Amino acid sequence: MDEQRASVGALIRRYGKSRSFLFGWWSLATLFAGVGVFVLALIPRIGKNGLNFSGDVSTLYAAGLGGLAIGVLLAVLPWLLIRSQPTYYLHEHAVRSVGPKGDRTDFYRDIEDLYIFQYGGFAYRANEQAPWCSAGARISGFADLTQRLRNLHAQHRVEQLYRSLVEGHTVSFRCLSDQVASSKSLVASRNMNHPMHLLELSRGALTVRGKSLPIQRLADIQHNGWTEKLNIMDTDGQVFHRMHPTAVMSFDVVYQLLARLKASGT
Repeated sequence: MDEQRASVGALIRRYGKSRSFLFGWWSLATLFAGVGVFVLALIPRIGKNGLNFSGDVSTLYAAGLGGLAIGVLLAVLPWLLIRSQPTYYLHEHAVRSVGPKGDRTDFYRDIEDLYIFQYGGFAYRANEQAPWCSAGARISGFADLTQRLRNLHAQHRVEQLYRSLVEGHTVSFRCLSDQVASSKSLVASRNMNHPMHLLELSRGALTVRGKSLPIQRLADIQHNGWTEKLNIMDTDGQVFHRMHPTAVMSFDVVYQLLARLKASGT
């Protein structure tokens, strides 16, 4: 245990289950249940104290019981959802996930796929065979967790892959199709089991979808949040490749590697 603690480094921060997530849903549940109880409480008073109702009393029973049922549903489902959400521990060199599915530790340098959802949250895995870990609004401070994880992952992973590139190797990054990435910006489904293609990077070129661009002809990477398009531009001002901004796994790593290769003149 001491060896593992030493290898993962000091704990930076712990991220547990979000109380505000439950508070929001339970407040809504209380509202529906309260309306249901109020309607049911009115039924015995019909015809008394000037309270008149000319309709079918069964509709009041249906409305009252329906409100109660919705209230219970809105209370139980969020609790079940948050109960299944793991707790995350960010260390200097690794992220640890502890939840119903077990206790696992992934070193930042070894995480191949880090997917950032367009409007918050993330999913990551060490390799293609490993299960995905994901987090969103059910985690307390999930925006801070996402940003810290991105920074730590890029910091460690870039150093490892850059050494590999300098040694003459090619490194690959998995990519979702634009259609799938776009759909996840509308409905942030945590299902990540989709067909993927590769973006490949060597010391001399960037290759994607069968097209190659020499590193020294890379001019800019333009991101338009309104149109949800990311354009890789060449030195002639032409679009080499266009994709959804979240289509590429571990894009922060790709971006930093391209910048270092460009600056090195290789």
